[in-house]
Amino acid sequence: MNRIEIDHITFGYDKSPLFQNLSAEIADGEFCALMGPNGSGKTTLLKCICGLLSFSSGDIRVNGKSIRDYETVELAKLVSYVPQRQDNVFDITVYDLVMMGLYPYQKKWQLPTMEDDAVVCEMLKRCNLTHLRSRLLRELSGGELQRSLIARAMAQQTPIMLLDEPLSNLDVSHRYEIMDILAGLNRQGVMVVIIMHDFPIAIEYATHALLVKDGVVLQHDVRDAVLTPENIRNCFNLGDGFEILANGHISKRRFCT
Repeated sequence: MNRIEIDHITFGYDKSPLFQNLSAEIADGEFCALMGPNGSGKTTLLKCICGLLSFSSGDIRVNGKSIRDYETVELAKLVSYVPQRQDNVFDITVYDLVMMGLYPYQKKWQLPTMEDDAVVCEMLKRCNLTHLRSRLLRELSGGELQRSLIARAMAQQTPIMLLDEPLSNLDVSHRYEIMDILAGLNRQGVMVVIIMHDFPIAIEYATHALLVKDGVVLQHDVRDAVLTPENIRNCFNLGDGFEILANGHISKRRFCT
């Protein structure tokens, strides 16, 4: 049973708290849409969960064990992370990037095996990247790079996958293509936690939603209980000038004077 327990953690930059005593629990099998205004701490929270940032107090437990007690490779076999953007892109191919997802399972200086190659080729195929396997990362579009990062995380074969706005650089068809892939992984038992801003897609795919605002968890429950017009309006400070439909579509009312 996979679960993430966030237990009263506090984190801040330059002594300014981004969140204090934040708590939440994401249960096994959830496809959880993590949503909230910009600057509410969503990306920071994901980085804390996968060990990229250290919180000052409280604890985060993955499958009942504090992340502080995991060896890096051990945690990498449980939690994969897709960043919103890739900094310091190395001059490597798409194939080599996806192969990096298998590093936690490879011994030091070990060359990739035929089994490793088969995994990489499968993930390239599933993310529609086979034709780009030899393309250098610096030659990719933003959407192609984002799909490559998702393929790397899939190759990592973890039971928990964290994604930071993976749809931001994708066109409509690829957005749904990626969400279909993630939904398929979720049906196979992978916990998916995804930061996103597209309410209609979240309502269509997510099983649960977690709303955060100003470093505080406003609500975390099954999707339909959280992503209501009233909750969306309150979380994002949307006044009467906005119309929020039950399917998540938001439009600004036009007033005639």
